[in-house]
Amino acid sequence: MKLVRLVKSSDLKNVEHLIKNSGAGMTTMPKTSQEIKKRLLWSERSQKKNIKKPNHDSYLFVLEDNNKIVGLSAIYTSVSKKKPSVFFKKSNLTLKSKSLNFGKDLDVLSMYLYKKPYTELGTLFLKPDFRGKGRGSLLSYARFIFMSLDQKRFDKTAFVEIRGFKNKQGESYFWSLFSKTFFNLDFFDIDQISYIDNHFVMESIPSHPFIIEHMPQKLQRVIGKPHPNALPAYSLLAKQNFEANGLIDVLDGGPCLETKIENIPIVKSAKLYSVEINRNIDLNFFGFIANPSIKNFAVVRENFALSEDKKKIFITINVANALRLNSGSLALVN
Repeated sequence: MKLVRLVKSSDLKNVEHLIKNSGAGMTTMPKTSQEIKKRLLWSERSQKKNIKKPNHDSYLFVLEDNNKIVGLSAIYTSVSKKKPSVFFKKSNLTLKSKSLNFGKDLDVLSMYLYKKPYTELGTLFLKPDFRGKGRGSLLSYARFIFMSLDQKRFDKTAFVEIRGFKNKQGESYFWSLFSKTFFNLDFFDIDQISYIDNHFVMESIPSHPFIIEHMPQKLQRVIGKPHPNALPAYSLLAKQNFEANGLIDVLDGGPCLETKIENIPIVKSAKLYSVEINRNIDLNFFGFIANPSIKNFAVVRENFALSEDKKKIFITINVANALRLNSGSLALVN
């Protein structure tokens, strides 16, 4: 059975093994045991808080396939609350000359400061051998289902940075032909930069606009273009009302998407039902079933049935055990 749940400290060795064997695909999690442990503890502390509003919290999720951890995803709140997040913004600049009586429109990239706090969805990673069969959507959508439990834990805007384009050799044209220019690689490693706080890049990148038509053609073509492996995630987010906001990641040129959490369909559709374990009933529905407790949150995508009065959900004993639910418990259904 495939199940997504919140991480526990006891997962440290398994999470560490997943990260250290992920190759270049995992760039948003630390690589040392000590730093990974800090991330797990950060998530556990956030879960235990009695929160009235978001305050730099983290929720880290693991995907289990037959009890083996094969994927990670996360939610980070209050991003840009202390320092603005820095992006490039693609826009149009009009040059005008009254004396010569002409005008010209130019596409440019300019530094942009995102100052309003937002909740970021990040760290979405699934082992290549386990991609497909609904695992990626379960890992991604579990975060929205968690948000529906207690929206006051999160900022009103949800934000996602999509991984930027790389060629088959793993080269990022945006990095190698543009962003790399602004940094001294003796002190800078692109894979070790925290994407939660990138305000420091203002110290290196000039504030004036960069004219796109002066850039190499192959660089122009990938500005705001997702990595091929990120296209499924992009599609899933689009179905949940996420839209490109014109912002571009400063390192790999990937697009940024955002929406209001209250407008996410899977958040709006969540309903609570009383559980009844029943083996002898036709399970004619299929969808997300979750334990709605913050402490014991877990979600699966399985078959179920509803009572005629739509007040009870019928599930199998295997689903109940996986979610730690009993007859009479409440289950969240999407």
